[in-house]
Amino acid sequence: MVLAVDIGNSNICIGGLDGQQILFTTRLVTRPHCTGDEYTAELKFLLAQHGVTPQRCDGVIVCSVVPALTKILAGACKRLTGRDALFVSTELETGLTYAAAGMGQDRIADAAAAAEYYPLPCMTVDLGTATTYNIISSSREFLGGFIVPGVQTSLRAISKGTAQLPPIAPEPPDHLIGKNTVECLNNGAMFGTAAMLDGLAARVEEELGQPLTVVATGGLAPYITPCCKRDILYDGDLLFKGLAYLFEINHGALGL
Repeated sequence: MVLAVDIGNSNICIGGLDGQQILFTTRLVTRPHCTGDEYTAELKFLLAQHGVTPQRCDGVIVCSVVPALTKILAGACKRLTGRDALFVSTELETGLTYAAAGMGQDRIADAAAAAEYYPLPCMTVDLGTATTYNIISSSREFLGGFIVPGVQTSLRAISKGTAQLPPIAPEPPDHLIGKNTVECLNNGAMFGTAAMLDGLAARVEEELGQPLTVVATGGLAPYITPCCKRDILYDGDLLFKGLAYLFEINHGALGL
């Protein structure tokens, strides 16, 4: 089993991979000031909850958008499993070529999975702390994309920056037009994000001159995609599929 660790700004997601099969996923809250010992204990506890002993892990892959925690989590994984981590980067074999620079590790994993498992050209949409869009051409070239504030990030910002708009947790809307302040905030965020997704997809399609596959992932994706006018594929495991694929095609060459 390969232990996959996705270090995000809000959560650290853990996955157990067996080839292309995802055995389990779990998560813990990202805490930048936790020590390696604390993360080691938490990882051990979470693995035990899924009936996994660290000795079962014969590989580790780490994807991180929080540089300060990358080595800390990789060190915690090594203490548990005895395995050095494979770190996601453009220097790995990814099955992609790149027309863009400085892409986050999570975006590389999403794009690699999209190119391997979905019809191209493809746009992935990851609805997290930030909403990230990746465009992969029909020739498996990572063209770039877009980054905008995530739904919950935007809602927290508008509540903090105003006197009368309350903090809310986004929910699936059952009608379009908000009838009170909470509904107006919620529906604006949900339908606004959906309209942006539809609009960006249409513009990308126009620029490429080809039909575009759109794949959404992230915790809010099941709520957003029903608000879209175009067909959007939902894949909650897109990033872990990318990590499984990247480990499979790289670990032998790197001796991991």
